[in-house]
Amino acid sequence: MDPRGYPIIAVIPQEPGGVDYGALSEQRKLVLATYDLCGVCAMPFRDELRWQVTFDDQLQHMGETPTFNEAPVHEVCALYAAQVCPFVSSPHARLGDAQRKGQRRAETLVLAGFDSTAAVYGHDSELQVGKSILMFDMAGLRRTHRLTGADDARQVYEAALRDEVPIQLDDAERRIVDLLCAPTPEEGEDSGAVMAGATWFIGAAFCPQICQVQAMKKFAEAKDDLYLQLAANFLFEPDMMAKWEDASDASTAAAVSWFRTRESLPGVLQQWRVAGARRVRDSRGRRPRISDAAIVPQRDEAAIRRRQEAESALRKGRRKKR
Repeated sequence: MDPRGYPIIAVIPQEPGGVDYGALSEQRKLVLATYDLCGVCAMPFRDELRWQVTFDDQLQHMGETPTFNEAPVHEVCALYAAQVCPFVSSPHARLGDAQRKGQRRAETLVLAGFDSTAAVYGHDSELQVGKSILMFDMAGLRRTHRLTGADDARQVYEAALRDEVPIQLDDAERRIVDLLCAPTPEEGEDSGAVMAGATWFIGAAFCPQICQVQAMKKFAEAKDDLYLQLAANFLFEPDMMAKWEDASDASTAAAVSWFRTRESLPGVLQQWRVAGARRVRDSRGRRPRISDAAIVPQRDEAAIRRRQEAESALRKGRRKKR
């Protein structure tokens, strides 16, 4: 929470001394994608659907793998935002970016839940001329909520909240979440910016077009290409990471500890590492050996049915009011 009591969501810039609620941090988006964390609460997704915000009939024109410029969020987090966020909750909200300032947002909010994040990569921004940002391709549309205001979200939110199972974190995950959600005044910058450098070592260096994203320049242009060299070395010799678990930089120590204790990696991070293995060679011209096996999350179908029933009741209630 900020001093006024407003929740500080994981994806917004959090410089020491101030939080910018009207912006997105590309470095924080990279951290969220690497560890497969929610863009609101910063907790892992596990087997939950990943939700994105759309308006009116946008989804019909976005293809099978719609692309978004925001990190996905949990269902309960999306429904919470649909009640409290001034832009998401009100059909009268105005757009605030330079290109569309003053324009009203579309009338109907559509929250879309997907099976997975299919890919994350750097791409030219449609709104910020000359800048590149991280984009998220989503796959497997499973469910939607159509909402016209905060009241519409409340009933489905309550159903989602009842079905929510507390997320249990292991020690390595807890370190990551705590670092991302805590200020780092001693570093003089956003904790997300510090953590983004550590994600490069474990595979984010191979995120497609990552070097085009302006916020990543300091990693991409580091002296002697340090970040990429470490990432390549770790592909060939994962056990080399062990000596970094006691690194003086807390983000680096947490990143390698998290990596070394995973039975399986999030799909996006695994994609990046497989892509990296195709690019790098050792002194003999050999590639690293990395499995590209996909991970299929298991869903709680009973909870999904209960939430669908809540959505159905909401739609019936709307029809009665007409």
